[in-house]
Amino acid sequence: MKKFLLTLLAAFTLALTGCASGENNTNSNSSTEAPIEEKQQEQLETTIKLTKDGEEVINEKTLEFEEGESLMEVMERNFELTLDDTKEFIVGIDGVESDTANSYFWTYKVNEEEIMVGAKEYVLKADDVVHFDYAKWE
Repeated sequence: MKKFLLTLLAAFTLALTGCASGENNTNSNSSTEAPIEEKQQEQLETTIKLTKDGEEVINEKTLEFEEGESLMEVMERNFELTLDDTKEFIVGIDGVESDTANSYFWTYKVNEEEIMVGAKEYVLKADDVVHFDYAKWE
């Protein structure tokens, strides 16, 4: 009788161990798949175009960003920027600085529309086309 009970106990233990290890495999697979799906959903793109006087292309890049990021965050990550004293506005991009004596400044549009807030306040949307132009402001 003791032999039968020990055999039954061993079989029961093996069965529980097998079920537990099967659950762990399922959990580890689902946990590795979830971040991949989330990462794909968060990958958004924007095109940043830099020009001088509206025509001469200085640079153009298609960049990835995450939902909720501001234009300033993406610009800081991908370009060398000079900011004004308040750190709110871009006054230089990749070494091309505003020239107040000659009234040359950086302005920007998004999807061909003038934006009336600083780059720090503008939250990018998927497929936005941002056009920074270094031009004379009159």
